[in-house]
Amino acid sequence: MSKKNIVFVLNDYNGHGGAQRVAAILANEFSRDGHHVAILSINEQENQPSYFAQNIPVFVLHKDGYRASLPKSLYSNLKSLKIKTVVKELNRRRQLAKRKRDVLRFFEKYGNETVYVIVVQVWGMQWLTPLLYKPNIKLIGQSHESYEASKNSRRYKRILRYYRQVSKFLLLTEKDAEKFKKDGFTNTDVMYNPTTFRVYNDPQMLYKNKTVVSMGRLVEGKGFDVLIRAFAQISHEIPGWKLEIYGDGPEEGALQVLIDALGMKDIIHLKGTTDRPQEVLSSSSFFVLASEAEGLPMSLIEAQSCGLPCISTDCAPGIREIIKEYENGLIAPVGDVDVLARHIRRLAKNQELFVSYSRNAYVHSEKFDQKHIRNQWYELFEELEDR
Repeated sequence: MSKKNIVFVLNDYNGHGGAQRVAAILANEFSRDGHHVAILSINEQENQPSYFAQNIPVFVLHKDGYRASLPKSLYSNLKSLKIKTVVKELNRRRQLAKRKRDVLRFFEKYGNETVYVIVVQVWGMQWLTPLLYKPNIKLIGQSHESYEASKNSRRYKRILRYYRQVSKFLLLTEKDAEKFKKDGFTNTDVMYNPTTFRVYNDPQMLYKNKTVVSMGRLVEGKGFDVLIRAFAQISHEIPGWKLEIYGDGPEEGALQVLIDALGMKDIIHLKGTTDRPQEVLSSSSFFVLASEAEGLPMSLIEAQSCGLPCISTDCAPGIREIIKEYENGLIAPVGDVDVLARHIRRLAKNQELFVSYSRNAYVHSEKFDQKHIRNQWYELFEELEDR
């Protein structure tokens, strides 16, 4: 394969969210294969490391920390004599025009060579509109959330405005792609997120760990309160088992109060953040996700990639593309403490079932393997170049 020019566009290249992790996995893989990879970042976080390899060049548009506000109407605000709002909007437009020129200069160095531009978050598209009609620029838009999450957010209008025009609009699941097609999109496709690691663990050893694990930001909507109540409900039926929750966030205090109130402080533990998720997962037994809404959760993919059976709430179309129910995991209705508790008890008490699910989970995780996903990207590049 000929060497490709590949540019990733992110809001903050050195943020520590799932989007940055996935982009870094791909960028580092492409770079190791000898392709010319670069990062175009709208902003950067102060004094924060990044997931990207040091040899990958990064160009930051707003090095002064400027954050673009949402657009405002000049006419209506002038009519209402909101002079400060008008001044801010004029400054926003000047900044946008200036940075668009910077973007054009950034891409001029490629001349007429083909450049594959992967827009990780739709916010970056407003700076890239001058590239839409350049024949050598292949814009690939991504959405890392479900159709419903997009539809219920401000991002939806941006997706409608910008992603209809890109060469390819990538979703995380077939169901999400179909829903955008019904909204008039003719450029949708599906690309899974790659796992950051994949390691085989003996199912018998995993079971002996007697540890239920969960990971994520401790915020409303992640369902950690539901998980805690579910585990507490059946803990007396699975003696020796414990629940460990990794992550931090504003709900940490309230969750600890709930654990104490349920008398579970000796078997349910808030472990804080970890930078060694592979080790944590390999030292656990099975993973539980109790969220209200997700896209294609990396936490489930990573858990499967260590051979962990998974239990999840039915919080997104992507869940059923990870979990094959009654083959490698179990699914519960969102917010249903009783069903989640029964699923936890079932896996913890039935070692034979656990071992079967564990083996199937590891086999199924191959579809998210880095090299497999990388090759799908290369097929996409070839498709776009042939157009």
